[in-house]
Amino acid sequence: MHPLNLTLFDALAAGFSPSPAVLRLASAIALGSSWACAAVLAWAAWRRVAQRPCVLAVLAAGGAASLISQEIAASVGVPRPFMMGLSPAHVPHGLRAGLPSTHASVMFTMAFMLLLRRSMRDVGLVILAAAVATGWARVYVGIHFPFDVAAGALLGAAIAAALFAVQAVAPRLAPQPAAALAPPLRALADGRAGPCLVLVFILAAAWVGSNTPGMIGPAVLEEDGPVEKSTVLLYLAAVFCVLMVRVAFLSRLDRLAICILLLAFAAREADWHLAHFGTGLLAAPLSRILAATAILGPIAIAAGWLAKRAWSAHRAMRSWRQWRPEATTSLTFVAVIGTAIILDQVAVPLAGRPGLFAAESSQEFHRYLMLSFEEILELVLPVLALLAILQARLGGSRDPAAAAIGRSYA
Repeated sequence: MHPLNLTLFDALAAGFSPSPAVLRLASAIALGSSWACAAVLAWAAWRRVAQRPCVLAVLAAGGAASLISQEIAASVGVPRPFMMGLSPAHVPHGLRAGLPSTHASVMFTMAFMLLLRRSMRDVGLVILAAAVATGWARVYVGIHFPFDVAAGALLGAAIAAALFAVQAVAPRLAPQPAAALAPPLRALADGRAGPCLVLVFILAAAWVGSNTPGMIGPAVLEEDGPVEKSTVLLYLAAVFCVLMVRVAFLSRLDRLAICILLLAFAAREADWHLAHFGTGLLAAPLSRILAATAILGPIAIAAGWLAKRAWSAHRAMRSWRQWRPEATTSLTFVAVIGTAIILDQVAVPLAGRPGLFAAESSQEFHRYLMLSFEEILELVLPVLALLAILQARLGGSRDPAAAAIGRSYA
């Protein structure tokens, strides 16, 4: 370990005798900064209609930065401070390598991309301040070294610079992107796109599970791993799409309810409920129970409202042939949720049942296969949500494909 890195960590970290007030502040920043950045980007997308494509591009870049940083960390293998006994982990965290910091990589990527766009520099400054505060907080609570954060910032700057260069060169290479995108959009507008997409993900899950941990590292499927983080980011991208895409038959209440449910799915995938409320809510203090009720109330109301709207739409359709593509995709979404819940419940009992498999290697194969199906089917859920939004925007199969595609670029 580099001496300067250790010296900076000793100066910035809480160590074994932290200040309670500062530790509470650092823990709140370390756990909640990602959601604060998402809220800032949601506000920017809501208030600045012309910048909504920019916000979506920034989110996509953040997702790419997350995957790249985790692959680099797994390859380099630098341990975290609490793994070396230099500090307790004052917030829960897995035993994964920490260089570069994924939080720093994602947040600095988004901040630098926004700073490169003159009309979004004020938002970029806010995200940059949040990235610096998050870097300090994650060092203070003992889950990163200062060099981890610095490496994440450098990676974010490199990704932002590369994307800025691609943006500058792309118009010369592809002067008519709409024409090139027409055939894929035509295929996605079909009602069979959702089930076919699920089939592709099922095949991918079978391949990943059968090749773990041989060809593919088990960290890919772990909690807070690349697949789970990609799922959360795709849910957030779906929320932004609901806010920015105009669909004639969706009212403001419909859009609000959809956003609430998508955010609830994202929080569930990120284990936000476990981090803030734990598993034994009934034995928790009254204040925590009231807070959970205040959060679950809007989610239940949103789910009830959408169920009522879906039932009314179902009664208005005379046969399955009249179902619009987005309705078929939404039904596929519900079916995948049910399948993922079943897999989550039966994976551990099946893997742990004595005598079910002949050898320990067979048990490991079955465990990774079930975990792969669970995680990748959860990944397909936000993809289906994005597909349903696209199908609703294109107008479904009832409209001429050329006109629908033309409207999508209006």
